[in-house]
Amino acid sequence: MGRYGHRKIVKRRPYKLFLIVCEGEKTEPMYFKRYRKRHCNLIIKTPESKSTDPVNLVKFAKEQIKKEELDLKTGDAIWCVFDCDENTNENMSRAIKIAGKDVNICLSNPSFELWFLLHFTSIVSKLFRSEVIEKLKKEIPDYEKNKDVYDLLVNKREIALKNAKKLIELHKKNGINLISVESNPSTQVCFIAEEILKITECSN
Repeated sequence: MGRYGHRKIVKRRPYKLFLIVCEGEKTEPMYFKRYRKRHCNLIIKTPESKSTDPVNLVKFAKEQIKKEELDLKTGDAIWCVFDCDENTNENMSRAIKIAGKDVNICLSNPSFELWFLLHFTSIVSKLFRSEVIEKLKKEIPDYEKNKDVYDLLVNKREIALKNAKKLIELHKKNGINLISVESNPSTQVCFIAEEILKITECSN
């Protein structure tokens, strides 16, 4: 047999794999999994982590790259999703350094529910988590944590994308770091949604 007779052929997966590591146990994973449609070439996984702080979430996320055999050069991606909560700029900065170029950071400030709220209205003023929930319940009266609201939001997604980007541009214009306690209100969930929707077979 020739010199290259035993060369291993690496078979590329026929689909892209997105890993989304979430701070929340149910609300966020439930929402992101609903983006997965039949017959599309995207698999979305939300590996469960027991950590809630940004640093350990990112460390867990980096472990998943090898475990799930992600190929970040050919379209696979991994995101780390967390709320601002009681986090400090210092620990979020540490998380960013550990993430490097491999793990994408997605902060919602003050909380993930802000992304839901932006489907209905534009927000500019700083909000506490409780205020976000209060406003959201005016739009979805029976809203509660871990409720599957995907079907109620999907037709308003373009509105949410527009409102989220408006906030991001506003903070950038004012020189505010998006991954900081000062970026209230803001959410980068719009970036994940757009990356998923770029895979046209999954668009709706």
